Amino acid sequence: MAKEEEQYQSVFSPEAKDDSSSKQHYRDLALNLVNSAVQRGNNLAQQKPGSKRALAASTASTLLEMSMEKLNNNGRGLPSNLTAEDIQHIASMPDSAEDNESKASSTQSHFADRMIEKLLRSTLPEDIPEREVFEKRLRDPERNKRPGLSIGTLASNVKKLASKMTNFFALQYALIYIVTWKQPTKTLSVLVLYTAACLWPHLVIAYPLMFLLFGVLIPGYVHRHPPRRLDLIKVKKRGQSLLSFFNSTSESSIVEDMVDEDYMREDAEVASSGYSISDEASEVTISSAQVTSSEVKSSSAPKEKKETARHRKSNLDLLINLRDFQNLTSDLIKGMDKSEQFYFETAGFKDERLSTFIFYGVLLATFATLFVGQYIPWRAIFIQTGWVGLILCHPKAKKYLVDMSNTRKARTRKAKEEAKFAQHSEPQESDSNGKPSSSFIDELLNDGKKFDRDDIIVDDAPEVRVVEVFQLQIKSILKNNWTFYRYSTTMYDTENKTRVSGKRPPGVEYLSEVLPPHDWKFDMGFVNKWVLDTDPKSFIEERSLKPDLFVVKDNEKEGWIYDNMEGVVHSDIVYEFRRRRLYRECYRYARPHKRPKSA
Repeated sequence: MAKEEEQYQSVFSPEAKDDSSSKQHYRDLALNLVNSAVQRGNNLAQQKPGSKRALAASTASTLLEMSMEKLNNNGRGLPSNLTAEDIQHIASMPDSAEDNESKASSTQSHFADRMIEKLLRSTLPEDIPEREVFEKRLRDPERNKRPGLSIGTLASNVKKLASKMTNFFALQYALIYIVTWKQPTKTLSVLVLYTAACLWPHLVIAYPLMFLLFGVLIPGYVHRHPPRRLDLIKVKKRGQSLLSFFNSTSESSIVEDMVDEDYMREDAEVASSGYSISDEASEVTISSAQVTSSEVKSSSAPKEKKETARHRKSNLDLLINLRDFQNLTSDLIKGMDKSEQFYFETAGFKDERLSTFIFYGVLLATFATLFVGQYIPWRAIFIQTGWVGLILCHPKAKKYLVDMSNTRKARTRKAKEEAKFAQHSEPQESDSNGKPSSSFIDELLNDGKKFDRDDIIVDDAPEVRVVEVFQLQIKSILKNNWTFYRYSTTMYDTENKTRVSGKRPPGVEYLSEVLPPHDWKFDMGFVNKWVLDTDPKSFIEERSLKPDLFVVKDNEKEGWIYDNMEGVVHSDIVYEFRRRRLYRECYRYARPHKRPKSA
């Protein structure tokens, strides 16, 4: 211990302090300059929130703050005025001090979280509700317990997830093969199991248990304890199965056409960009195959050959899974886009006629399900729906669907041409009710976009409400001249808390500054179309106001309501007010339909 004290005393000797004094001075000067730059950046971000300069200033200040903290943590030295007890305490510190410091630093806010908090302050104003939502998410204690954002961890997780999704992709393509009748035996088996589940619903619980038993446990035991099997002579396949004969066709399923159309569009977009991950994967595969082949030729040990083959297999598996993972994310994004389109447009009353028709349909279906559902043969409906759906996905059913679609399009085109010809030649025929004779399907398929029904009326009149404001005038008790005070939403009577405390009432100086409530609008055709209430007595009675607080003259024609100064309790009130009520109508029209936050 004495040797360690001598070492520390030699380090912090006056000579050493003289050598390091100049360095410490320049270091403090640099830190002060950086600190002033950080303060200026924060002030700029607070003065102009939402601007590009505020965004850049907040980002730069955050980087400088993190750099200062790192510099202070790494360059923190021992002070020069240490006593012998302090030096002894420092010498007795354990070797794991660096670990403790790293743990302490890890408990601080992560860089990404601090950056997000800075961006939140500099981009979003304080008066919008979204700011509170983001602040609540940032300050969530459960979220702060989780690790911060890390690009390396994110990339590693994506790689591990892609390498472990082989079975998932195998299941995905197996379902596609079943739906498209690529494997008719499996398709028929699935239909039989589906029918059984509809007839006996308890099989929905039995199927997962059977899969766990026959698909996981028994194969695991057989792999651990393989049974003895006789050597069988392999025989070539003869003839063609009955299902293959009925299923043989050159046509493709409508499901395959839909999937191929989407993927062809994606391939075209990728080809236009001039880059494809499949090309890179093929190059990596070829190079890895060349390297592994050279390694296999140079190596003679069978163990090394197995390891090389396993490594090559894992690389190929990862590349194939990455491509499938890319396509899966594309399908997921498309599905989310479709769901957002339905939520914000179809069900969000962008087309009010279509959304109203859907509302009535869903409402009717809900009541039918609740009150008549017990009398509906649900099992037969589900069984027939499943069988018909998969039969329509059969490749041989495609030509019938195409013929039906072409016939429908021809009829729609012919109807449009006849309607156009009738408009130019003579008035269109109408039925007994005076409505145009057109079918429901023709209206539904009108241009493929617009849904129109004459019996659905959505042109509702806007909502109307009355906005009122009080014109206040003031005069001293010792004078008789009334002067304008302000326009306010309160009557500012003698018992008003704001008036008793000596504060001005909330209001504006000019009548043109009075605004309607949020989402409401004044009729712009009538500027300052305010109506004067000339019957203040009935107004006081309707609002159940205290009649002892106000005085209304008998021959009042301008609508003034005066203070009743006789019943004033507060002796410090030396000013008298009068007010009159002004009102006008405001309107609220339909809002635009909801939009996604990412739009």
